[in-house]
Amino acid sequence: MGADSSSNLNMGTIEQRRHPRLTVEFFADWGWSQECEFYDRVTSLSLSGCFLATKRELGSGQEIYLRWNVERIGAINLKGSVRYQIRVMEGARPTGAGIEFVGVSGDILKKLQVLMESFDKS
Repeated sequence: MGADSSSNLNMGTIEQRRHPRLTVEFFADWGWSQECEFYDRVTSLSLSGCFLATKRELGSGQEIYLRWNVERIGAINLKGSVRYQIRVMEGARPTGAGIEFVGVSGDILKKLQVLMESFDKS
């Protein structure tokens, strides 16, 4: 779990974010198309974005799709824009990327709120 806490330190201060971010732990399908061909962990979540722990190369500004199913909430399908990528050191493989959600519908926003409340209570 130490890697998660170091990732959170690199994500900026709360004043730089539009919404509070929670530490979470779940897997998500994601990819450059709606087929979401990859599978990695989401380690933090807010109403406006998430941190995707992945060793895949992602470029700033690149758009991706995210998909996950949550028991009692249903499917959450999102489009996101890569804001930054974290590496432990120069030249090393990435450890993850900060993703900002794009064009979130009211229905998906409600599902995100319910999901975040479930992690906040645990």
